[in-house]
Amino acid sequence: MNQVAKSSRPMDSVKPNQQLDATPSGSQDERRWERQSVLIPVNITVLLEGERNSFRGQASDISRGGMRLFLTRELPVGASLMLEFLIPYNTTEFVVRGIVRNRDGFTHGVEFLNPAAQLQQMIERTCKIFQLLS
Repeated sequence: MNQVAKSSRPMDSVKPNQQLDATPSGSQDERRWERQSVLIPVNITVLLEGERNSFRGQASDISRGGMRLFLTRELPVGASLMLEFLIPYNTTEFVVRGIVRNRDGFTHGVEFLNPAAQLQQMIERTCKIFQLLS
């Protein structure tokens, strides 16, 4: 279940900013995909201690491979997530699996797991639009 089109509703709060080039390990020369700063509301579902938990967070940047996600709780590195979000300038809501690769307080580095090619293309297209706007 890599991608599911769920609705056609407008974005809540999308704010393109500048390009970011940090890697999950922190070295700026090793990032696989260019990140763009953007505010995207994200619905998260995670299994914690045998219980399914759903809550809302906010992505502060995105690339074709993942996103930086701010949550009101700390999730452990390695936690598997289901992410639901709208990509800016698109009306299709996507559902994609992710894994927490790193964390600094309430900010989590999330890698997308097996994202559909269409999702990757839409994210790349949106990042190119952000570059033109910045």
